[in-house]
Amino acid sequence: MIVIYEGMMMMRSDLMLKLLRTHCEDTNDEYKDVMISGPHDYLLIEMRLEEIKENPDMTRITAEKMNFSDTIFALAVNWLMKKGYITGAIIKYGEDARMPIGADISAVKLTPEGIEYEKRLG
Repeated sequence: MIVIYEGMMMMRSDLMLKLLRTHCEDTNDEYKDVMISGPHDYLLIEMRLEEIKENPDMTRITAEKMNFSDTIFALAVNWLMKKGYITGAIIKYGEDARMPIGADISAVKLTPEGIEYEKRLG
């Protein structure tokens, strides 16, 4: 069971973004292999809840609704794709391509592995 308190996710998102920026500075911008833990679980639960609705629409799930920055949202989506838990997402990068600036999840589908992982989250 995940317990969320108002404001908790934003603080966590900001902290993770700081840690990620520090990692990028320390490793010559090797950010593409960075995996975050935590927000992706919450995001996967939201995606599963949306997917099982009568008329699912993944665009209802946004960084703002999740209380994530756009970068943390994109990194969480990327983590779920790399683990094979979802398909159909597009990660968006800015002109400098240093950090993701968002993600298009309108075509996201959970894989059988993603559904199984989400079930274990409780």
